[in-house]
Amino acid sequence: MSRNSKVKRAVRRKNEPKRPIRRLGASLQPHAQLLDNNGNAVGGVGWRDGQWLLVLAGQVVASSDSAAMALAMLRHVVAVQADAGTELELHASPPLLTAAAREAAVHEQTLEEYLGALENERRSRDEEDAPPRPSAGLEAPTRLQ
Repeated sequence: MSRNSKVKRAVRRKNEPKRPIRRLGASLQPHAQLLDNNGNAVGGVGWRDGQWLLVLAGQVVASSDSAAMALAMLRHVVAVQADAGTELELHASPPLLTAAAREAAVHEQTLEEYLGALENERRSRDEEDAPPRPSAGLEAPTRLQ
């Protein structure tokens, strides 16, 4: 390898055209926002590549094929934040609400009933995943010294 090879390579790279950053998939189309008291967006739901994506703090945290499930996830975030003392407003687009209402109609329910059923399903799943609680009267073992 010659002494000038590094210099030649640096010149060649400098003269090459810049390659744009290529992102995979289409752009995210926003359909719902979670706004704090100051009107700042803290999360939301967007549509991209045939899926509803839940975005919190600028990161995609969940995805679903179901518009109703996306709304249910947003409502859960609002409830969790309300328990923590932070009030959030949920603003959803008409296409998102329409898609969710159609899913509810397939299950012969209103949108509110269907969202309630999804929340109940989430709660029961959380209870199944929770570690068992110790029985009353049983104490944790103590360490003898």
